Amino acid sequence: MKAVHVCRALFLTVAFFVLPGARPVTPRPAQTTPVQTSTTTLPRLPGGRPDLQGLWMKSAGGFQGLFIGSLDGTNFAAGGGRGRAGGGPPVPRYEYTPEAEAERQDRLRRGYEDPEARCHLPGVPRALDQPAGLYPVQIIQDEKYVALLHEAMHDVRIIPTDNSAHPKNYWAWDGDSRGRWEGDTLVVDVSNFNGRTWLDMAANFVDEHEHVLERFTLVDRDTILYEATITDPTVFVKPVQMRFTLKRVPAEQQILEYSCLEGERSLQHYTSEDGGRKPRVK
Repeated sequence: MKAVHVCRALFLTVAFFVLPGARPVTPRPAQTTPVQTSTTTLPRLPGGRPDLQGLWMKSAGGFQGLFIGSLDGTNFAAGGGRGRAGGGPPVPRYEYTPEAEAERQDRLRRGYEDPEARCHLPGVPRALDQPAGLYPVQIIQDEKYVALLHEAMHDVRIIPTDNSAHPKNYWAWDGDSRGRWEGDTLVVDVSNFNGRTWLDMAANFVDEHEHVLERFTLVDRDTILYEATITDPTVFVKPVQMRFTLKRVPAEQQILEYSCLEGERSLQHYTSEDGGRKPRVK
């Protein structure tokens, strides 16, 4: 069987590639253009919901397409390797409070503290934005749940789709996800974050007041439009919007073992500000 083959060292050896930039009860929705879908041809579950199941990867942006292919050397990634230029998704606009901007500038000098570089869970929405450009995510679904199984960091999100309430006294790297269907779009409300995640390798960050509203729309059989609105009143002066697509990976591919272990440190792989090979230090 063919399997996804990714140069796993790339993720830890390249830093700062991505360009910089009390939880609200009713977050502002993303300002987006209406999505045109062919509802008659979408794959559906027996109950009628769009069938999101399959193996998916972010279709453009980040490192996508640079070192992706099956074990026999066949490249299956569309659009590859142009990063955020050349047709990639727009760079999110981060507008910080003065205190948070000072913190971000300090984190830029301490880039080696990026939790993902130590194999902690990326959090939401980073798991679908950056690792998903290199590592696939498997979606498994029934009438009551949607599960996202990420190859990167063995990250797992199990999302009930009954619009149930978030738990109390619970905080996690990925927060807590509660879903509902709005027509053919899966809407996921995510809160209860532990405040330790970064949004990218450019030191954009959130704290424990982060709240994310995600929208998964199956545009056609092989494309999911992903939209996220991030609010964090102690960090951002206005919500941050993300929008990109996930493309279906050929059915013969599969998730592989991910060998990065939580707490691992790899400072020697981070370059110094002058472009040398010395690790960054305080």
